Amino acid sequence: MGIQFSPVGGFNFSSQVSDLFKDSLKFKSNEDLINMLGKDNLSPAARDAISHELESRFKANQAEKSGGGGGDDEDDLQKLLKKLQDGTISADEMKKLAGMLGVSVATLEKIKDKGREETGADITSG
Repeated sequence: MGIQFSPVGGFNFSSQVSDLFKDSLKFKSNEDLINMLGKDNLSPAARDAISHELESRFKANQAEKSGGGGGDDEDDLQKLLKKLQDGTISADEMKKLAGMLGVSVATLEKIKDKGREETGADITSG
């Protein structure tokens, strides 16, 4: 008699690793997150998780400052992060993004053009 695992509702290791990775992002600084985005071996899922964490921090910061949500600023952050990773961001947009995230332009320059290409890397890479 052997042990069998049901494919439905069974243990999902990659989901747990993904959740652990996302949780670990909460303890990193914005600069650390930006630097992680600059890694070549980062999977698209990891890039999305990091971008989401940065957006969540920005939303919380905006809500704290204004007593409500960021609205258009949140959309701007998403667009600017995408442009940064795609390498299509202008110098003025780079300055704006640096201010939004509280990091230096030099930090952002390190990850410029590190797009969302498919690398096949694991989400835990980095």
